[in-house]
Amino acid sequence: MIANITKGRKAVGALVYDFGPGRRDEHINPRIVGGTVTGTPLQVARAIDHTARRRPGITAPIWRCSLSLPDEDGILPDAQWSEIATEFVKEMGFDGAPWVAVRHGDDHIHLTVSRVDWSGQLLTDRWDYRRAREAADRLEDEHGLVRAADRFAAEGPQVRNAELEAAKRRGRGPDAPKPPEREELRRLVREVRDASRGLGRAAFESGLADAGVRFRANEASTGRMNGYSFTLEGWTDGSGQEVWVAASKVARDLRWAQLKDVIGDDPVAGGPDAAATAELVGRATEMLRQGRIERGAALPGDHPALSTDPAARILAQWQAKAAGREVPAEALPAPTPRPESIPAWTDKRRRPYGSLATDSIPAEIKKTSRQITTWQGEMRTAQAAARTWDGLATGAVTGPRVRELHQLAAKVEAARPHIEAEVEARNDRVAADTAADTARKMLREATRLQRLGWLELRREGTTRKAEEKKAATATEAIHAYVEQASRATSRAAAAASAAEEASGLPRPEREANRLRKEWAQLLAEARRGDQDEGQARRDAEQARVEALARRIQTAATRSDRLAQEAELRRTMPADQAKAEGL
Repeated sequence: MIANITKGRKAVGALVYDFGPGRRDEHINPRIVGGTVTGTPLQVARAIDHTARRRPGITAPIWRCSLSLPDEDGILPDAQWSEIATEFVKEMGFDGAPWVAVRHGDDHIHLTVSRVDWSGQLLTDRWDYRRAREAADRLEDEHGLVRAADRFAAEGPQVRNAELEAAKRRGRGPDAPKPPEREELRRLVREVRDASRGLGRAAFESGLADAGVRFRANEASTGRMNGYSFTLEGWTDGSGQEVWVAASKVARDLRWAQLKDVIGDDPVAGGPDAAATAELVGRATEMLRQGRIERGAALPGDHPALSTDPAARILAQWQAKAAGREVPAEALPAPTPRPESIPAWTDKRRRPYGSLATDSIPAEIKKTSRQITTWQGEMRTAQAAARTWDGLATGAVTGPRVRELHQLAAKVEAARPHIEAEVEARNDRVAADTAADTARKMLREATRLQRLGWLELRREGTTRKAEEKKAATATEAIHAYVEQASRATSRAAAAASAAEEASGLPRPEREANRLRKEWAQLLAEARRGDQDEGQARRDAEQARVEALARRIQTAATRSDRLAQEAELRRTMPADQAKAEGL
């Protein structure tokens, strides 16, 4: 799966292209297969643009990505594309924003995402190319799709500029009748391999000779086959030396580990010839001589082919076979006397595990290997955790504090209608109380005037009857306003209870006021807290990775030294081993 990312200012243009004919009329049956916005294409585009406009300072708030598959994956149904798109957007951290997936062909879809989420928060696009590649790799494994890494992996070392220029001087190249030698070798050797499938090495080597490919078998000193090297007639370097290329440098599938399973690893008829045997004996003799010099065990005029040395006995057997005769072990020369002690064998600085029993060394090596495997698993876990915390530290991943703040805002938003009803009821109660106080003042004034004589009432410009009527009207108004205030108080209490039930918060109105006044500060503090925690956790995990790497290196060194000690004891002369008590 290939993820191709672009960015723009508006979603309208992107959706118009997705639902249009395409550049070459290649768009067939455009349709929405996933997303969080519904409606016609223009309605969907306007909804995405409306959210993006909440952050006018962002020059490219629209994030676009096409996900395409190779022909080997076939044609996926819309439901599977919808699942892939949803998981991909979630992996990228854009699932909290409006987005839509459009399909207008068999092998790909287009994602149009707003980088501004529903709450107005800007979602980061930091390292989005790397994160998109990692998300695509995970989706390939989950859905059984062809891995892009395998599709674009080179089949073998390619012809580079210097080699290509040299091939052109020899009359080979892209514009010449023949390709460069390495490419022609790759084709010829594969053809011979396929033609000699299951017939053994003899048939394979005969086919190479018929195809004009020169070869040589790379065998170890023990006669073990390690692979081939190839060349073509006339392939030389600048100094005139013939160029030989190992099979693994021609193509990876021509390595001996894979090639032997195809052609069959049959030995070449006739066995080793005398020249090969003599060369092997010479190399082994030199190795023995050098080894004795390194151990400090060489004696003046000493020859390495000694019967006390197991390797020397093997050499004698090879020499006997090369001469066409079998020599029994008891016919070998008698052991040559050896000194009782050799300082190099007993030097504990060179043998830090000299006190360990010989039978205990393999168990110690196995134990160390198991410990290394355990630490490697722990190191992979710590590396994965470090990557996770790094996303939090860099802001690429939304942290728990920011999520909790948004969850609190969502709870307050759910209770907002009840909060508004409570505020309205309280305002009604205050208005009723104010009106009742005014009516009470009127009642007190009317009552005072009723107590005056007719002359004083005349001076006040009123009568007792008029004041009695005012008093009665004020009394009725007081009762009405008190009843209104009581009903408003009941409504406010019911709305407060409904707000607490809808939000799950003890004081939702107080939280709503706090979020409205301090939202920017609270969001900044939450992000800073998440990033600080992510950085601390990431540094701790990275320190753990480094500590585990040091442990693994130390254990690997110990395992290597144990293996060297085991090999040292295996090659130790018997009388020396007896002298050391091993």
